[in-house]
Amino acid sequence: MQYLIFGCGDVGRRIAQQLIDSGISRQNITGFVNTSVAQAQSLGIKVEQFDIDAPLSSLATYQRACCFYTIAPQKHGLTDLRSRALIAALEQQAINIKRAVLISTTGVYGDCDSEWVTEDSQTKAQTERAQRRLDSEHQWQQWGTHQKVETVILRVPGIYAHSRLPRSRIEKAIPVVAAHECGYTNRIHADDLAHVCIQAMREGRSGEIYNATDGTPGKISEYLQAAAQVLGLPELPEISLQEAQQVLSSGMLSYLGESRKISNKKMLSELKVNLRYLDFREGLKHG
Repeated sequence: MQYLIFGCGDVGRRIAQQLIDSGISRQNITGFVNTSVAQAQSLGIKVEQFDIDAPLSSLATYQRACCFYTIAPQKHGLTDLRSRALIAALEQQAINIKRAVLISTTGVYGDCDSEWVTEDSQTKAQTERAQRRLDSEHQWQQWGTHQKVETVILRVPGIYAHSRLPRSRIEKAIPVVAAHECGYTNRIHADDLAHVCIQAMREGRSGEIYNATDGTPGKISEYLQAAAQVLGLPELPEISLQEAQQVLSSGMLSYLGESRKISNKKMLSELKVNLRYLDFREGLKHG
């Protein structure tokens, strides 16, 4: 069995390493990357460089390959042009894909007023980035149906690990909104996400959507303060939500404008996932 990882960045490399650790030959894993070529090559897997913003000029022929798609859409617009380009290339070159696992986002649920969210909850993407991800889901689902490819979608919240800590933000002592004024956010450790991706490939039901989260919602200010502590840096100054409108970036404010608690019960039961880190306070120290 061949394994193709489109977007072999941090999470993609973790998927590759866990596949290797499970006994998959490095020769059966191919990482498609745009810039992080050397990092992917260090794993000893096959690596192909490609332009994520244009149709692939050539793809090797893979028989009954399993495909992980971890590439985020471009930064503007409502349509995921990168998914469109890759899907077109797969179709034009008749690449034989058996199963595909797509990383999407829990942002497609929009603001849920701090209520619990399951895979059956209505999608109401409010930001353009979430609308692009929802479009990506639809594209892959339609392609899977048309090409008879078993397709599984993972809706993923904030991804963290010790190596992914927002050190620059914390070193600049950018303020955080007081916890009692923050909505709920959700996270998953990057190593756990790689494990979920592999379990989705092995156990996921075709056409299904799974929330890939640690199941422990929290406040973003609590996460950033915990990250500062792990880095051995001073506690961040806290401000009110009203003050934040004048201080924080529009991107951060858009996150603060949504609140939801994401359930992971379906993921745990159907994908047979065993999470290593159930809470960011422990997970921040690792990886």
